Amino acid sequence: PNGEVQQEFKDTLALVGKWMQQNGESIYGTRGNIIPPQTWGVITAKNKALYVHVLNTPKQQPYIFLPQLKEKIVSAFLFRNKKNISYKQLPEGTFIYLNNTGGGEIDNIIQLNIK
Repeated sequence: PNGEVQQEFKDTLALVGKWMQQNGESIYGTRGNIIPPQTWGVITAKNKALYVHVLNTPKQQPYIFLPQLKEKIVSAFLFRNKKNISYKQLPEGTFIYLNNTGGGEIDNIIQLNIK
């Protein structure tokens, strides 16, 4: 050991730092446990914004389902480019449609603004 950080760790930390600069709002100062973790990912929240972190995009269906989400959604869009996306609220939960979201991201973040 010589006290130096190995290059592969430096590279990984640089990537994490870049991701946090772009997406940190969806992590810093938020709370979790909005709904239990799902097979597709998790949700974080801050004030009137919910951040849906889609970590595993479903292969067989063009949507994800958020069970038990009772708050009224006023807008839904991709966090990275503010492109509006479709959703449907029902008494048992909310469908978020992933058509045209691009996918391929490690963490495809969808922002839901609620009342």
